[in-house]
Amino acid sequence: MEFKSRLLHGKILNQYKGLILDVELDSNEVVSVFCPEEDSGKNLYEIGAEVWVTRNQDKRRKLRYDCELLNRGEGLIMVNPSHNTELFLEAFDNGVLEDFNAYTSIRTLVPEDGVQYAHFELQNDDDQKVYVTLRDIYNKQGPYAVFPSYLTFHDFQTFEEMKRLRARGARTAFVLLAPRMDCFETKFVWNIDPIAAARIFEEAKNGLEFFCYGCKIDKKSVTIANKMKINYGNQR
Repeated sequence: MEFKSRLLHGKILNQYKGLILDVELDSNEVVSVFCPEEDSGKNLYEIGAEVWVTRNQDKRRKLRYDCELLNRGEGLIMVNPSHNTELFLEAFDNGVLEDFNAYTSIRTLVPEDGVQYAHFELQNDDDQKVYVTLRDIYNKQGPYAVFPSYLTFHDFQTFEEMKRLRARGARTAFVLLAPRMDCFETKFVWNIDPIAAARIFEEAKNGLEFFCYGCKIDKKSVTIANKMKINYGNQR
């Protein structure tokens, strides 16, 4: 997926609760930038870090710039999850999603489908279905991208919906995207949010499948590039 708007390079001067950045562009202009990602617990943004932003064309927006990429010296990180749907569809078409190669069609779900929390329905030639929801993970410990760092009300509703879909005979999958260039494996951890970890452990035992994919990122494009093994370590 190529970025559709020109990326503007700058550095972070200040941040406000991980939601808004003051960024000095290479033109010396200082602009306020919205942080689209949702994981407020990861402390991604550091004063002086490089960022690449785009100018939003919606004139109704008070914050006219969105953060797209970040580099703290560890490699590029994509911080805009609004691209996830396009990335997943592109990866499916290119045969990159090896866990789903048995499925021959993919459909983005719409409200009329009555499935509120999954993003995609995949189907094979035997009419077997898998429902997929996507989530970015940003936290890192050592060489690992790690999860979970938090759960939202949306996640709990997703788990309940996935349970109902499994009761109807479908597979359900929670696909983690690790949009950073400095991790090659994923790890399930208890030490960030033990309550979230316990719930995910329970969901996995009940049939919700977890997968993770890494991304290739440069200053013009982002693609889902490879499957990342999930290391579950010693479970409780």
